[in-house]
Parts: sequence; structure tokens; C-alpha cells
Amino acid sequence: MIDLVRETPKALVIGSVHHDRALDVPRLPKRGETVISGPARDGLGGKGANQAVAVARMGVSCELLGVVGDDDSAATVRDDLRAHGVSVARVGVVRGRHTGRATVVVEATGENLIIVEPGPVDRIDRAMVDMCLRDHATPPAVVVVQGEVPSRVIGWAAASADEAGTRFVLNLAPVIPVDPETLRHADPLVVNEHEAGHLLELLDGVPASVGDVDDALGMVRRLVAAGARSAVVTLGAAGAVLADGPTARHLAAFPAVVTDTTGAGDCFTGTLAAALATGQSLVEATRWGLAAASLAVGRPGAASAYPTREQAADVLRREAAPR
Repeated sequence: MIDLVRETPKALVIGSVHHDRALDVPRLPKRGETVISGPARDGLGGKGANQAVAVARMGVSCELLGVVGDDDSAATVRDDLRAHGVSVARVGVVRGRHTGRATVVVEATGENLIIVEPGPVDRIDRAMVDMCLRDHATPPAVVVVQGEVPSRVIGWAAASADEAGTRFVLNLAPVIPVDPETLRHADPLVVNEHEAGHLLELLDGVPASVGDVDDALGMVRRLVAAGARSAVVTLGAAGAVLADGPTARHLAAFPAVVTDTTGAGDCFTGTLAAALATGQSLVEATRWGLAAASLAVGRPGAASAYPTREQAADVLRREAAPR
């Protein structure tokens, strides 16, 4: 196993910043049903913020480009990001708008239901994106962006990363239409199995779903054939599949006790990006992502549940040890 941090590489995450309110329920409600929750839990959220925290927890210097409103939540989420080691110098404030909000309902099994009220992510412009990639003596090794920002922002990030010689990681969650040229910059494209099926239907009109690992391997190959430089499809408890060119393979998940799956995909993506920033292969980066996510699901919350590099490394060491 290669040590994740040999030096201090840099990563840039472009994305959403939310204030989450989580409600614990015995089970998710059915349509039209009322259920009683436990006490509400407030915390940091948004895919951009979550992934930035995951990067920083791996010991990689991380800058977040995002926007918040001018409400009380803005100071709270910025303070939380700083506490996790994320630079918020590029997190702007938009007057007269509220910070993004999410309501997260978590049932006893750890599964969740999330409803997002977006913040002012529409105010991210191309000049902001370009400046983040050009305003450094050494550009970041990796730039990460998600589907919670407008597709035009994703396109700007892909083009600017290409000009800067920076690796572009696209987590298209949720799935939104993107230009084919943008997809061709993705290295990798990261989606879960449901998002992969939706994206493939948008790309070629042919529905896809995962029944077993062989189906997932076919799906990840299709994503690369559709234009992505490489692709990773996460499968929850079944691990992940990845394709880098014509080669596809399956990596099993690490054992986990599931308490709350909120933000597990963001933990995976941020950790994978951190590993790539240090020059590791896509296979090794995916293993790091799976190890970190196996710990994150065992704790309540999103960013606050993410492990440190040392904790993820312990998982990898235990699984590599002879039995």
C-alpha cells in the first residue's frame, strides 16, 4: 500500500455549500404518512462542502470555490469548513440570498431521503473559476465539481482545468445534462449505479440498471465509450466498478456497520480525488475512497462523520493483512 501523503498537493473543489438539518426516524414515511422524528441535528452539508472536507481530512490542501447567502447559516458553515481545514477564501457571500439548505431524513437502517433547497450557486461565474486555476504559481493537481452546480459551471471548470493541466474529477450527482466535450475531460466521471443508469439513458437513449456486478461492469464500460476518459460507478455495499480505457474491474466494499449513509458518496469522491492528487492510480484511489466511506457510514451526519487519513489507512492495512 502506498502512503497517501508523500508531499502536500493541492485540490480545488467547486460546488455547493449547505446547512443541513437531519431528522432521525424509525423508518422513512410512505406517501401521505406522518412519522415522528427524534431531535433535529444541524450540520455542514452540500456536495461541494462535503467533498472538500473529505479531501482535507486526507491531508491534502483544499480550497473550496462556492457561495453562501447573507443569513445566519453563512457564518456557521464557513466556520465549520475552516474547522475541518478547508480554505474558504473563495467562498463568496451573495447579498439578499439564503445559504443552501437540505433536510435529511435518516431511518434506523441508515438509509436516507434528502430534499435540497439550493443556495446561490447560480452566481458562480467563469471569472471566479478561471481565477482559482490560474491565480497560483502551481495550479491544483485536481479539480472536483458536482451536479449541484449549473452545467455551465461544470463546463467552465472542465475547460479551465484542461488549460491548467489539472486533472478533472466530475461527480455528476445529481445527474444534469452536460456538454459532450465536458464529459470528455472527466478523469474520472464518478456516479452511483442509479445515476449511471440515468446518465446513460440521457447519452444514448438506452436505459440501464444494475442487477449484478457484471451489469455494473458493462455500465462503466459504456460510460467510457460515451466519452469519459475514465469512470467509477459506486455500488453501495457491493463496492465499486471502474474503467480506465478498455479495462474494467470490480473492487469489493470494506466491511461496515451502517448507521447513516448521508454523504457517503461525497466522502468516497473527495477521498478518491485526494489520492489522485498525490499521483496514485485510479485503482488505488478507488480503494482509498471505499475505505473512507466504510467508516463514514458508521457515524451519524455527513462531513462530521468523515475519517482521517490515518483511520482510512488502518482499514486498508487490516484488509491487506494475511488471514
